[in-house]
Amino acid sequence: MVKRFVLVVSIMFVFCVSLVFSGGGSQAKSSGTAAQASQVLNIACFEGGYGRTYWEDMVAQFEATHPGVKVNMVIDPEIGQILSPQTAAGEWPDFIYMAVGEHSGFVASMIKNREFLDITDVFESEVLDRPGTKLKDIILAGTLTSSYCSPYEDGKIYLAPFNTGPYGLVYNKTLFEQKGWRLPRTWDEFFALNEELKKPENFVEIDGKKVQRSLFTYQGIYSSYLEMLLWPAVAGAGGLDVIADILTYKPGSFDIPAVRAVLENFVKIGAQGYLMEGTVALNHTQSQADMMMGKALFIPNGNWMEGEMADSPREPGFTFGMVAAPTIRAGQDHYVLSSLEEFFIPKQAKNPALAKEFLKFLYTKPSIESFAKNANGVFAVKDAQETGKQYLSSGTYGMFSIYNNGIFMLMDFEALPANTKVDIKHVIFEDNMNLLITGRITVNEYIKRIEAGFAEITSDKARAN
Repeated sequence: MVKRFVLVVSIMFVFCVSLVFSGGGSQAKSSGTAAQASQVLNIACFEGGYGRTYWEDMVAQFEATHPGVKVNMVIDPEIGQILSPQTAAGEWPDFIYMAVGEHSGFVASMIKNREFLDITDVFESEVLDRPGTKLKDIILAGTLTSSYCSPYEDGKIYLAPFNTGPYGLVYNKTLFEQKGWRLPRTWDEFFALNEELKKPENFVEIDGKKVQRSLFTYQGIYSSYLEMLLWPAVAGAGGLDVIADILTYKPGSFDIPAVRAVLENFVKIGAQGYLMEGTVALNHTQSQADMMMGKALFIPNGNWMEGEMADSPREPGFTFGMVAAPTIRAGQDHYVLSSLEEFFIPKQAKNPALAKEFLKFLYTKPSIESFAKNANGVFAVKDAQETGKQYLSSGTYGMFSIYNNGIFMLMDFEALPANTKVDIKHVIFEDNMNLLITGRITVNEYIKRIEAGFAEITSDKARAN
């Protein structure tokens, strides 16, 4: 059976591929196949760390270059909850931007119910501002065949890659440079940094008082952020074959020494006083704000954090840095879990042809530059980082240097069978991770709960077949 995921491995791919878009900064022209007079395109977009300015710009540009087209956009942080009752009543937008892993479960439900339009033909077509070049050939290697974009075993593309970037441990680069601290490469080096934090000269001033920094914090209410640390740490400890087994729910794949070793370090963070007080009660912006004020040395996050926290107070001189997850032993490979968000067209879209035209428009140079300029983000397109370099902040651009010392890793779980009731990501993170780190369950108990979820999914898969 062909697995519905791809683990993409390449060293520092972002800096190694040259992509030259023709047409300079000019607007992409309509191909004329979809943009006809008096057409309406209804789109729905998630409003998150990248904001809304990029999408407003794209709507304006698309309407300007496609006479007679009107784009109606709904953009909201809770777009999944907005769409759920509407789509249940049969009212679908023509185009949607939401990540596969978004918290409402809307996209996960679409995957299970196969509610996407096949968009393979879009990627076989030419790039609008690069005649003679197929769209699939400018997309980062491995993304189109990953489960993010091809969730079924039919070789077709149903979700289009949007933005990408590294996940890792975010830290204050200025602080490390001022103190002369070495970035940790192993878990032992990670925990050893706490000895530096105990020194009074390294205390931070909070509300007029000098206090010791904590070594680590995370987004307690949204503990799935810890996947940015968990999966690359497991890959470093056991290799990609271990990850492949976990992603297909192989019985016993979570109950192995490599996984246990990583989980024991997670427990150590909570049990031995390395975790910032109150972490588990904080949401993402609260924990990130505390870290930026110096209350904690590291926090797991993606390269969007700088843009998301642009208006947040911070330590004087704070600059964003990112380091890969620690390994158990020196000399083991370091991995960098990478993000991928998606666009897609519902099967029940009223205007699929125009939606495809809009999708192709988003892969033109003006769009890639606008995303860098207005959202400080990078498309999952070869050399998009360099295309938008003049607009990207130094912090965001610099975070991509994490690939100099880590292996690019793109992964997601195999699509769940439609008959399963298990949300395995919730089982691993939201349901049990805080319990593990705070010592309310043991590593053995945690592993048993994950393995029970794998067993139920395996049984559901057998019944579905």
